[in-house]
Amino acid sequence: MSRRDKKEEDELISSKIVLPEAGDLFGLVLRRLGGLWLEVLCSDEKTRKVRIPGKMRRVRIYEGDIIILKPWYGMQEDERGDVVWKYRKSEIRWLLKSKYAEELKKIIPEDILEEYI
Repeated sequence: MSRRDKKEEDELISSKIVLPEAGDLFGLVLRRLGGLWLEVLCSDEKTRKVRIPGKMRRVRIYEGDIIILKPWYGMQEDERGDVVWKYRKSEIRWLLKSKYAEELKKIIPEDILEEYI
C-alpha cells in the first residue's frame, strides 16, 4: 500500500468512525457469558456485565474485541451496561493515534496492543 493510499484510508476511517459520546466508555471484552451478555473491562477500570441490545445482535462480538458501552446510569451503573459499537482493527489503529490513545491503553493488554501498532 502506498503512502497516498494509506492517507486516503485514514481520512475515510476518520470520517466514518463512531466516537464515544458523553458518558460512554471504551471496553475490552473479557468473555462471553451466554445469551446476550458479555463480561467487559471498562476504561474506568471496572468490570461490568454488558448486554448486547437488539440493534447490535447481528454484529459478532468475541473475546478481545474493543467496544463502546453505555453504563446503565441511575441503576447498577458500576455493574451493568449496553454495547453501543464494536470497533474494527483499522478503527482501533486510528484511535490509538488520536486523543483517545491513553484511555485505550488502560484496557488493552500489551500483547494485544502490539497487534495494532
